Amino acid sequence: MPKPGVYRAGVPCWVVLTTPDPARARAFYGALFDWEFVPTGPGEAVATRYGAQVAAVERALAAEPPAGWTTFLTCPDPLRTATAVRAAGGRPVRGPYEVPDQGRAALAVDPLGARFGLWQAGTIDGAGLVDEPGALAWNEHLSPDPDAARAFYRLLFGYGYDRPRAGHTLARVAGLPACSIGPCRPGAGARWLAHFATEDTDRAAARLRGLGGTVLSGPAPAPFGRTALVRDDCGAEFVLVAVPTRDRAAAA
Repeated sequence: MPKPGVYRAGVPCWVVLTTPDPARARAFYGALFDWEFVPTGPGEAVATRYGAQVAAVERALAAEPPAGWTTFLTCPDPLRTATAVRAAGGRPVRGPYEVPDQGRAALAVDPLGARFGLWQAGTIDGAGLVDEPGALAWNEHLSPDPDAARAFYRLLFGYGYDRPRAGHTLARVAGLPACSIGPCRPGAGARWLAHFATEDTDRAAARLRGLGGTVLSGPAPAPFGRTALVRDDCGAEFVLVAVPTRDRAAAA
């Protein structure tokens, strides 16, 4: 099973779904991705696949968006980075706070309005399984002003950037791909968008519809696999992206 290496500072390492109905979310994603859940508190649970942690679900607070996925970026010192967020034009909104037996976290909003998290590893580095059907495959920052987003995250984490392609730029940390930054669709606000791997995007999109979700665009070919922008049954948006199975990858 694909497992991440060391999560360097600035690399997306974890995703958390905040939702008004955690029980409903567990039923939805359990059926969609075959996730199992380990309760961690009232309205909170860690999702697992093959026994590895892949994501978390928690109840949305009154001050939070009603439903959405938050991308957490690896950070060795959330307090120092939260100060840097403010200095670079962003806004810390929570923490740093302790996540018992796991690590420390903070939440912030960047100058474009995209919410994101900071994660300092304790016993948990982040997702323990990636690039496997049912696990996190990629994270992308979308906004009306990608240049401003690139400048902000370069100041925060020292991102290096490849040459833009169709307005999208690959961000690198220590020379390795970390995430991408690009323009959002007209009328959409700035956000981090989580991509979850699937063996067959068309089949997964059909299953999602059957569970009460919505397909917003696609499935359609994309540079890194067939993708579909979708929304769960409570309104949280994410991307389904096809990845080769281990058998196909080995045959190739």
